[in-house]
Amino acid sequence: LTVDYRVMLEKGEQIVKAMRIVSKLFENAKIVFGIEDNKSDSIKVINGFIKPDDKMDICQLKTKYPQGGERSLIYAVTGRKINSHMLPADAKCIVINASTAYAIYNALYENLPLIHRYMTVSGEGVNNCNNFKVPIGMSQKDVIEAAGGLKPEVCKVIAGGPMTGSAMGNLDVPVQKTSSGIIAFTFDDVAAMNQSNCIHCGKCMSVCPSNLVPQMLCKAVKENDTDRFESLGGMECVQCGCCSYVCPAKIPLTGMFIMGKAEVKSKAKRNGGAK
Repeated sequence: LTVDYRVMLEKGEQIVKAMRIVSKLFENAKIVFGIEDNKSDSIKVINGFIKPDDKMDICQLKTKYPQGGERSLIYAVTGRKINSHMLPADAKCIVINASTAYAIYNALYENLPLIHRYMTVSGEGVNNCNNFKVPIGMSQKDVIEAAGGLKPEVCKVIAGGPMTGSAMGNLDVPVQKTSSGIIAFTFDDVAAMNQSNCIHCGKCMSVCPSNLVPQMLCKAVKENDTDRFESLGGMECVQCGCCSYVCPAKIPLTGMFIMGKAEVKSKAKRNGGAK
C-alpha cells in the first residue's frame, strides 16, 4: 500500500502545519517524523517545510516489516517498549500516521470533517492500480470499479495490506475511516499451500517482533487452553503475519492467534458478566 507515502509527497506542507499545532497541545513536546530510508524523496519533502524554530526532527528508519506498527515504531524511534496492557501515552508518546495528520490539517485549517479517505487499489488482479480519494461510506465495489474493475481471473480480494488484511467475501461493504486499501490476487497462495506438522524449526520465533514462541501458542490454541495461551503472552501478538509467512509447514499461525485472542477476551467477558 502506497497511500501514506503519496500523502507525504503531495501533502507534506499540510502535514507539517498540522503537527505544528499538535505540538502546542503538549508542553515540551517534540515531533519526530519516522520515515523509512527507501522513501528518501518524502524525507526531503517533509524536511523542506520544517522551520528552524520548530521542535521537529526526522528519524530515518531502516526499511523493514513490521516497523510501521505502533509498538515497533515507538521502540525504533525512542527505544521505549509498550505491551498490550499499555497505551502509547504510557511511554509518553502519541503515534499519528500521515493520513491522520492530513485529516487534522483539514479539520483545523479548512474546517472539514473526516468525510474522505485515501486508499490504494492494487494487485495483479486490478486493471488500473492507483491511489484514490474516496468518500467514507462509498461501496468498496465502486472503488474497485473506479480502478477499472477486476480482471476475470481474480480469485481473492483483500481489504487492507497483504500481510494483515482480511479476505473479502463480499465487495458490497462501505469504506470506513480505517480503510487503507484493496488488493486483488489472481493466484491464491494460501489455498495452494499443503499444511503439514510443525517441525519445531524456530523460524517463526526468530521473526516475531513481540519475542513470542508461536509454536507453543499454536499448541495452546489447538488444545483450547486459553489460560496457557495468555500465560505465554498470546495477547502480545500484533498479528503482523510474519510467523505464518516463514513457516515451512504452512501453518496459519496468525489466524490461530487471532482466534486465541478472541477466545481470551470472550472468556474474560463471560467471567466478568458472571460476577
